[in-house]
Amino acid sequence: MSQKKCFLIPALSGLLLSTAVLTNQVYAEETTVSTVAETSVSNLTTTAETVSQATTQSAVSSEASQAVPVASETAQTGAASVPSNQTSAASVDTAVTSSDTITILHTNDVHGRIEESSGVIGDAKLATIVNQERAKGETILLDAGDAFQGMPISNSSQGEDMAAIMNLIGYDAMAVGNHEFDFGLDQIKKYKELLTFPLLSSNTYVNGSRLFQASTIIDKDTTKVGDEFVVIGVTTPETATKTHPDNIIGVNFTDPITEVNQVIAEIEARAAAEGKTYQNYIILAHLGVDPTTPVEWQGSTLAQALSENSQLAGKKVIVIDGHSHTVQTATYGDNVTYNQTGSYLNNIGKITLNSAQVLASIIPASEAKTVEADPTIAAMVAQIKARYDAENATVVIDNSPVELNGDRSNVRVRETNLGNAVADALLAYGQTGFAHPTDLAVTNGGGLRATIAKDKAVTKGDIIAVLPFGNSIAQIQVSGQDIKDMFQKSLSAITQVDKTTGAAILDENGQPLLEASGGFLHVSGARVFYDTNLASDARILAIDIWNRASQSYQPLDLSRTYYLATNDFLAAGGDGYTMLGGSREEGPSLDTVFAAYLAQADLLQYAVINPNSRLVSISSSLDSDGDGFADYQEIQAGTDPSDGASHPDQRLDDDRAGNVSLPRAASSAYAQSTSVYPLSKPVSIPVRYQMSNSQQLRQLPLTNSKESMLALLLGVSLIGFGLYGARRQSYGK
Repeated sequence: MSQKKCFLIPALSGLLLSTAVLTNQVYAEETTVSTVAETSVSNLTTTAETVSQATTQSAVSSEASQAVPVASETAQTGAASVPSNQTSAASVDTAVTSSDTITILHTNDVHGRIEESSGVIGDAKLATIVNQERAKGETILLDAGDAFQGMPISNSSQGEDMAAIMNLIGYDAMAVGNHEFDFGLDQIKKYKELLTFPLLSSNTYVNGSRLFQASTIIDKDTTKVGDEFVVIGVTTPETATKTHPDNIIGVNFTDPITEVNQVIAEIEARAAAEGKTYQNYIILAHLGVDPTTPVEWQGSTLAQALSENSQLAGKKVIVIDGHSHTVQTATYGDNVTYNQTGSYLNNIGKITLNSAQVLASIIPASEAKTVEADPTIAAMVAQIKARYDAENATVVIDNSPVELNGDRSNVRVRETNLGNAVADALLAYGQTGFAHPTDLAVTNGGGLRATIAKDKAVTKGDIIAVLPFGNSIAQIQVSGQDIKDMFQKSLSAITQVDKTTGAAILDENGQPLLEASGGFLHVSGARVFYDTNLASDARILAIDIWNRASQSYQPLDLSRTYYLATNDFLAAGGDGYTMLGGSREEGPSLDTVFAAYLAQADLLQYAVINPNSRLVSISSSLDSDGDGFADYQEIQAGTDPSDGASHPDQRLDDDRAGNVSLPRAASSAYAQSTSVYPLSKPVSIPVRYQMSNSQQLRQLPLTNSKESMLALLLGVSLIGFGLYGARRQSYGK
């Protein structure tokens, strides 16, 4: 057996073993995330932006406004893809032992995760890991974009605290992500001044000139020849719709592949003129592999194109990507390696290379648990946290005249005044904040985490306690059928049963209460009548959408296109809402939108905690006046279901006969006299904002599944075979 084979077999077996081990570890930490897992099992896919969110909240139920990192789809045709549950840092360290080894550490889509938390490494431990690698040898540290915006603690300084931390840790370069624009064009220009390392984007132009530096040369050891790295930045053209339009006035994003190849040609021509040769290229991209992204803009397509670029033949090319929040490693052709770490500092990317090979991996949060936090960065984070806590004491409104109830057992089972208020804030923002006015808005009960007390001041901290996940508002186009499917899923939970008696637990209207689900949706701009006595796929009785022109409710048109505002988690298909995943516009952080709305709204309209006015739980067979029309039909038509008439309502008779088109307005005396089924129209208060914040992925083998166990057994066999071969080889020397 040759020496090369003796080396290769243990390395391959280590890869297989680490795949099985990491698979077990991922699911051990994510057992609470049932909704996404079930969706992935049935479809083998989930949306890319769902990838990340609940790892940061692994102690929290999956129905929160976060979701779970899962493995990504393999690369495009022509790529040899490595499983995304990559080798651990330890396995890479043992595989690459050459003295000319260079280590590249990288992050992407950190979104302001300054602090350590469950599943989040945090900047203090990131600094320690970086310093440990630097102590071993030549190390480069890079970021692939979307670092500054995301969590309220980072948003509070418009990303400047994050920039200061990145400077202190010692990043070498960073790509411009779409969310770098979220605090406005002036702020992103300020980042260029604040950062001690280059902010790169080759395809971002203002008035025909590049807004950012296109590339940089990193040469850590000037005494060595051949260790220089050409680093080129590129930004997703989706930025045009994935930050607030006001933030990118006059900014253009050109084709990524065309622009990167042009920069490569320029660099190679200049190098030839100067008698230099560059052997290593890093494309620092914020493109992603989300299937909703046009194929020509995806990082995988760029990687494939680079593998076919003749000017890069024989060179090592590394694509470090972000944007789709995907954990993925792949190889393209003979010389291109692709790596993306997921998001939210759940992982640190690690690429080790020497003259013989390039190996890509991730360092997961589980491996960082035992790492000591860097004291300098830890002290800096503590100082930022103290200032942030003080800012949270800022009063938004002097007194709340009502309690906005956010109890878990309430917001996850039925309509609540808090859910209505948050949904109304989304709808109000959507009237002017996007290219098209919003038709309806929804938010998930799992994203509502606290109650706003009555007769007390409401602070910024109170609002963040309600909406703690750093989500942003987003708007997507949906069909009427998508809306129906969305509400059917929202209302699909089983009903509650008394554990002692076995009897159904009923609400105040005598209807069975649903079991708590974080995916239960609160709504503005729509009305849904449903009967929990029926099977889950038959519960929806009727859906009406508020029509701004006629100022009335109109029945949902299944074939029509509507504009739906929601949070970015649901817009990306989170909580299993796969019918919503698609192209979207994005706006400010949800807490900012809600705070601005509360400061202007008449909160007395939310006096009833469970109004049952938008999500109307009602028996489909209830006919209070015995006129042959169910109560929900009369409420929907604006007639009185309890008028005691012995004959059918004429308006409903005409409607049934098709003689008239009934108005769906809140006009009947009944609607004005009851708090059980009021036909209230949606709230619409114009709110202006001065600044904005703004995939399907292959399922990992389940823990102890056949796939993971076969990988483990095969790895053990290969190790044994490799050791036997190595022993024979040593005897032959």
